[in-house]
Amino acid sequence: MNRMSRLVPVLALLAAAAAVTIALAADAPLAVGSPAPSFTLTSSEGKSTSLSDFKGKWVVLYFYPKDFTGG
Repeated sequence: MNRMSRLVPVLALLAAAAAVTIALAADAPLAVGSPAPSFTLTSSEGKSTSLSDFKGKWVVLYFYPKDFTGG
């Protein structure tokens, strides 16, 4: 498996994490150190990918401020 094909699921998870952040913004924010909520998404390859697929592995979820804000 080449480096790019390993990167695609991670990038897909990042996109999903952003979507989860938006969905959770209406609810109470997560506390620092709390587990990430479970989610499943469709990768750019058409495969379902879940956060739970990476259980026991190091995963970086990056949350960024809303576009065009001073965050």
